[in-house]
Amino acid sequence: MREVSGGPGLAIKVPPGNAFACETPPSMPKMHFLCACVGKRGSGKGVASVNLLEKLAVVDRLFYVSPSADSNSSLLQRLTKMLAPEDMYSDVQNVGILAEIVAKIERERDEYEDYWRKMKRWEAAQRRVRSDTPLFQLADVDLLTFSEGKPKHRWNGRVPCCVVWFDDIIGSQLMLGKGAREIGRLCLFHRHIGGFTDPKTPGALGCSMLFNVQSWKTAVGGLPKALRNNLTLMLLFKTTSAKELADIAESVDGEIERQQFVNLCHAAWRQSHDFLMIDHHHKSHHPSGFRRNFETFLVP
Repeated sequence: MREVSGGPGLAIKVPPGNAFACETPPSMPKMHFLCACVGKRGSGKGVASVNLLEKLAVVDRLFYVSPSADSNSSLLQRLTKMLAPEDMYSDVQNVGILAEIVAKIERERDEYEDYWRKMKRWEAAQRRVRSDTPLFQLADVDLLTFSEGKPKHRWNGRVPCCVVWFDDIIGSQLMLGKGAREIGRLCLFHRHIGGFTDPKTPGALGCSMLFNVQSWKTAVGGLPKALRNNLTLMLLFKTTSAKELADIAESVDGEIERQQFVNLCHAAWRQSHDFLMIDHHHKSHHPSGFRRNFETFLVP
C-alpha cells in the first residue's frame, strides 16, 4: 500500500488536558473509568469492588447506590474515608437521585472554582498589605480580604476524584424507562460532568462509574447498551453460561480472538472468587490489558 501526503496542516491536534484526570498509582487502571463488575451472587463482586476503590488510593468522594445501602455492612465500613452517609442511596426506584448526584458533583466544581477565585484575591491583598503602601491608602476590600485569612477548601485546592457505584440495581426503576435513559446518558458523559466554567481551565471534574451486576445482559432492566459498548474496565467472574461468555467475548473481539479470550478466562478463574480484569485503556507500561485479579498480568 502506498501513502501520499494530503498536504501540510492536516495532522490531528490533541487538545490539552487528560480525559482520565485522576492520577492513579502506577499499577492501577486509569481514571475516570466506566467499569462493570459482573458475577453471580456470592462470587465476590462486593469484595473486589471495595478492594478496587481502596487500591486506587485517589478516591475522595464516593456515591453509593444500592437497595442494601442502609444495611451498613462491614465492607462499607472500610470506605468511610470516601463514603459519607449523605452520599448513600437505597431508594433505587427514585430516578431523581441521579440528578441529585450530578448536582453534588457540580457543587464540587463550584466550590473548587470559588476557592481559587478567592485565593487570587487573597494573594493580591497579601501583596498590597505587605507592600510599602500605607494601610490607610489601601482599599477596604483588600483589608477585609486580608483580615478574613486564607481561603479554605475541603480538598485543599485539588480537583476531587469522584466515583459513583451502582450495586445490584438491575431491574429497578433506575434501569427502566426514564431511569435507563438517564443512566445511559451518564455513561456517555460521565467524564464531562461538572465542566469547568473558566476558559483557562479546560475539561471537567467528571466522575468514574462502577456497576456491580449479576448478569451481562437481561431481558428487561439490564446493563444499558451505552455502558456495555463504552466500558473501559471490567471485572469478570466465572460464568457457567456459554451464551453469556460468548456475548462478553464479542465485546472484546476487536482486541483479541475469541478462543484466546476463553483461554484467558480459564487462566484467571483458578479459585472460587477469582476474576479476569479487562482494562481496555491500560497504561503504556502495563504488559497487558488482562489480569488475574489485580496482581497478575496475563499476556496473550
